[in-house]
Formats: sequence, structure tokens, C-alpha cells
Amino acid sequence: MTRETFFRCRYWIMASALFVIILSALLVYFLRRDRVAFPYQDSFKSNKAAEWTPLGGAWQIDNGAVYNRSDEGGAKLVSGSPNWTDYQLSAELKLIGHEGDVGVIVRSGDEERGVDSYKGYYVGLRSADSALVIGRADHGWMEGQPVPMKGGVQIGVWYRLRIVVLGCRIGAEAINIETGQTSWGAFSDEPCIARGRIGLRSKATGGAWRNVSVTATSESAWREIRFRSQFLEQPNYPGRESDYSSMRERYFQHTYLPVRSYQPDNTAQFIGGSEHSTAKQISPIGDVRTTPLNNEPVTVRGVVTLTSPMFVQDQTGSIAVQLSKTIELNLGDEVEISGKRVDSGFTRRLVPDQVRLLWDRTLVVPISITSTEAASGVFDASLVELRGKLRSKSFDHMGNITLQLYDSAQTFSATVHGGLSMQTYEKWEPGSDLSIRGICTILPPADRTDVAFTILMRAVDDVQVLAGPPWWNGRQLIRVACVSMAMLACGIYLFIRLERWKMHAIINERERLAHDMHDTLAQSFAGVGFHLQGLYNRMRIGTADRSDVIEMLHRAYEMVSHSHREASACIAALHPDADEGGDVLFALDRCAREMLDDDRRDSKVFPVRFVREGTPRSLSMPVRDAIFHIGREAITNMLRHSHATDMELELRYQAEGVVLNMRDNGIGFVYDPAVSGFGLRTMQRRCAKVRAQIGITSAPGLGTQITVQVPYGFGPRSIDWVRSLRIRMPHRAS
Repeated sequence: MTRETFFRCRYWIMASALFVIILSALLVYFLRRDRVAFPYQDSFKSNKAAEWTPLGGAWQIDNGAVYNRSDEGGAKLVSGSPNWTDYQLSAELKLIGHEGDVGVIVRSGDEERGVDSYKGYYVGLRSADSALVIGRADHGWMEGQPVPMKGGVQIGVWYRLRIVVLGCRIGAEAINIETGQTSWGAFSDEPCIARGRIGLRSKATGGAWRNVSVTATSESAWREIRFRSQFLEQPNYPGRESDYSSMRERYFQHTYLPVRSYQPDNTAQFIGGSEHSTAKQISPIGDVRTTPLNNEPVTVRGVVTLTSPMFVQDQTGSIAVQLSKTIELNLGDEVEISGKRVDSGFTRRLVPDQVRLLWDRTLVVPISITSTEAASGVFDASLVELRGKLRSKSFDHMGNITLQLYDSAQTFSATVHGGLSMQTYEKWEPGSDLSIRGICTILPPADRTDVAFTILMRAVDDVQVLAGPPWWNGRQLIRVACVSMAMLACGIYLFIRLERWKMHAIINERERLAHDMHDTLAQSFAGVGFHLQGLYNRMRIGTADRSDVIEMLHRAYEMVSHSHREASACIAALHPDADEGGDVLFALDRCAREMLDDDRRDSKVFPVRFVREGTPRSLSMPVRDAIFHIGREAITNMLRHSHATDMELELRYQAEGVVLNMRDNGIGFVYDPAVSGFGLRTMQRRCAKVRAQIGITSAPGLGTQITVQVPYGFGPRSIDWVRSLRIRMPHRAS
């Protein structure tokens, strides 16, 4: 590899290496972005679930399990790799509430918020018919024949699900951990969803999950479930709601008939009392908060707006419930609470003796208020929604998130238990306008700091970013200043480099001109000087006659004329319009016409023809100068020595380089490289400088042909561009 080829290819090598590095980094990023190690075991016991992404619901971690406290339809929590294919998923779960189902998702993808808004398979336990359910969701729902769960699906009881996914076959095993009762189900789906992530899902109820693990599976694990289950080659999906209703009695009798013996009373007792307590007078919560304290027990009915700590609300107001132990309720559950009232600073609390679940899925709409209304205490313990600007945020080791907010009137805070994916938390930037929903609480005067009130949020989804931080905040200004300083430093560095390139170009140009003047003008004038000195010496000693003097003066005149033409050619080559916007042939054409005018020939008879072949390409300055001077020398020799009547200069652009071919029909000469004249030696030196090959063919009476083949080399270099710019700018300005 030549030096020119190396320097020409090094930029491509560097660009290719940079492209490979960037492509590799992007590939690693996309492969590891949502990747979870296989096999997988959850970290719920350590109160960690950063690899899980919530889609709806109110998710939190407590006592080594992850809970969804919302009755929202189709709340999901997804994790894993989208490239998982065949695996075995094991999880323990339980229902919190009535009339719903909880379960897991396998081979999940394209997840969104909403009911059945994903592509994958769902396996779960449904309380309505105490069934083990297997179905497929494709932003719609297609369910296979349910399998009755032995002993029924009980509220608050832990079950263990084991799902085997192998090819297009799915098998499920459900075990009641307390009683050991087990049910199995299996089906085949063609064509099937081949790969996807895992997920936890509840529909129309709350739920809890723990000990979630994913391991490799085998054919034996599938056959174990298949042997114990009723197998369907292809599930028969009902097309209409009426078809599904008729199928319940026609095909699913073995599922729906036993559930009548499992179905408990439509109320659930959580704390104290009897399931058949006598009717009590129900007091509005607003009256309970405002009437004077006494030791008389009160009974209220309200909707759960927060589970931990517990708050309930009805149409007249809200109140906090001080529990001695945690009870499993969902947001939106309607409960009946009997107990005594106590004061706790600013707010009033209810200490219950009895808590009874009445109904569920009665959601409360938050009240939109301002910070001034929240600070007044009128909406204490109520579910509210308000706006504020985020000042700061913090995250402690227990997983609690605290937001410090403010607006034009008040400064307040908001808290929520995190513990799941921190992607949402990272999007909350200080200075952003937020809309938050939660329970408004007024702290006692002794506990107040610099905030007027605190919002207890139910989940991270209760925070909505309305607008990002303005770009002119302190942090952004520092970033802009740093970027500006870096750009200024780069600009100064580039300016210095350009000045150095310019100086380097000027120095190189001066060196080139010095070499050209030494090779042409200096030697020509030296020859004239030596010739005139010989004439002077001969005339001084009186040995020169008249004819010798005339001959020597004529020779000196010829040498001076030749030197003048050399100087004119060098100056013309440096002129910005020497090629008239074209290639080197335009400069040679003009040079030939000037020579004809100097020799006083008939300008109408122009014996030089110029031919161009191929697509013209840009040439570097050394290559262009070499071709110009070699062509000019050939034209000079033809006009002055060869007595030719026709000459052709052909400039041919090829893939490897440019070829200059010069032919004439002159008298020719005997070419001997050892004794070649000054003009031919000059041509050979110029070719050597640009690594060109020159071929000379001539014979007496047969004319002369000179072929020069020049590689393109580097093409126009930055030095040539700077030199051209330096020459052209004053010319254009004038």
C-alpha cells in the first residue's frame, strides 16, 4: 500500500471503525434495555421490584409480596425479556375483594393500559365461577373452557400457580396452599404467540403475588400436567355474548354448579362483631367530624379512598380510620365501620370496633381544588386533585417518595410508596408542573414544618406531568453555559487550526513556487547570464566578429523570450480564472492562443485541437499544475521546433487517473533518454513529483507522441481549498 493510498483510506477506516462501535453500543443497549436474567426470581422479600413496569392499578410492596389495591379492570405489572420462548412460571397469589380474577400473563407483548390491552396468554383464578381460566388476549379476549377449582376460589387464600409454556401448548396447575386441593388445565393454540414477557394481572378486584419465578421447562413437565387435565386440541371461543351465556349452562355445568356451594355470603367480616349483627343507625361522616366528642359509638358507611393508612369518604365528608392491624381492602370498596371518635391534632379519627365489607368497585372521583382551599382544612382527609410546581424530590431506603411542591399561594408536599420501577420517578424533573391526586391531610400545629398540608398519594400514577421544567432554570442555564463554553473552546481551537492550515498552505505554496522558479526561471536567467558573459569576454579580447556577435545576441534573445514565456505561464496558472471554471484544457487553450499571438501567426488558422473524454473530476493542485506545464511545454515545442501543422491534446478521465495524450505531425526526432533536452527533462521531473508515468514516442519524419498518466491522488486537499479561497476572495471583492 502506497503512502497516498494509506492516507486516502485512513478516513474511511476511522469512519468504519466509529460506525461499528456505535452500532455495537446500540445493539447492546437494545438487547439489554428490557432484559431480565433467566432463570428469574423476584426480590419482593427485599422490597425491590425495579424490573417491573406497572400499567394501571395501585401497586405496592408489603411483607414480601406485591399488592394491587385497585379494582381497576385489567391492571398489569410486566417484566422479563420479550425474547423468552419456552419456560415455566411459578407464582403464589390471592384475591382481595369479590367478583374478579387474578393471575399471571405469559408470552406477553405490546402492553398498554386497559382491559385485555396486550398480546399474550392469561392464566388465573376467577371468583365468580371458582374456575381456573386460560385464554388469549390480542387487544381482545378469547377464552378456553374453564376448569373448576376444587374447593372453590376463596377470598384471602393463597394459591400456587404453575404454568408450563412449551411450543404452542400451555398447561396450568393451581394448588390451594392451605388445603392442597389441585386443579389442572391445558390447551393448544395454533398458530400461537411464540415469545414474550411475563406479567401479573388482576381484573375488577385487587390481588397479591409473591414468590414469582421463571425457570426452564421440559417435555416431562408438560406431560405431567397434560396427564391430569382435560385437553382441548383447539379451544372453542364463543363469538357473541349470548353464545357465552348459553355455553355456561350447556358446557360449563361442571364449573358453575359446584360454585353454588362455594359462594360465601356477599359480605365479609374483617374486625370484630358478628356476621349477623343487628342493624345500626348510620351516621354521615360529615356529622361525625363536626359533632362534639363523646363516648358513644358511631357507625358510618363510606368508600375506601386509601388503604394504608385507611381513609373512607361519603357524600358529606371524609375521615381517617385508625386501625390496630392491617386489613386487606381495595380502593373503591364500600365498608361499614363502627367505633369511637378520637381527636388527633387538627383532624378527627375513627377507631373501629368492627369493619365490614359491603360492596366493591365503587370508585370515588377526586375533587379538584386549589392549594388555598386545601390549606384551609375544609377538605381534610378528602380525595382531592390539585396542581403544583415541583421544587425537589427524594427517595429513602424504605422506598418512600417525597415531593416538595409549591404554587403562588402555598408550599406543600406529597408522599407515596414507590418500590416498583423508577422510570416514572426519573421523569419528574424539578421545575415541572404536576397534577397530583391523593388524600389531603393537615398536620398538627406542633408537627408542621414549612408545608401547609401533605397529599398522601395512592400510587405513582397519581402524579401527572403537565409541563416540563422551563429551560431557563438554574440547572439548564449551567448546562447551556457549559455547552457554550465547550463550543467556544472548539471554535477557538478550529480557528487556530485553520490559521495554522492557512500558514502551512502559504508556506507550501511558497516552497512550490521557489522550486518552480529555481527549475525554470533561475536556470533560464543563469543560462542567459553565462551566454552574455561569454559574449562580453570575446568582445573584450577582440576575438568575436560581427556574425558571431549577432548569432550570440539572437540566442540570448531567444533565451530571454523563453524565460518570459515561462514566467507568463506560471503567473497564468496561478490566476483564479485560468481554467475559466472548467478543467485544465481551458488553461492550455488560452496559453496556446497567446503563444500564437506572440509569434504573430494567423489566429484564424489554429493548429491545436483539444479533446476531452470521460466525466471531468476535480484534480489536486500539484496534479493540475503538472498537467498544465507539461501540456504547455509540448505546445511550445510544436510551435517553435517541430514545424507541425496539426496537433491534438487529449485529456481522458479514467477510473484510476487522468491521461494526457499529445500528438503532432511534425518533423520528429530521435529520442534518447540519456541525451534528452531541457524541455523533456523538465517534463520528466514534473511527472516524478506527482508519481505520473510518461511515455515518449518519436522518429524523424513521423511526428511525436507524448502520453502522461497521472493518478488522482488525494483529490483537492484542504491546503488547496485554503489557497484557492485566499486567491479568489480578493478577486471577487474587486
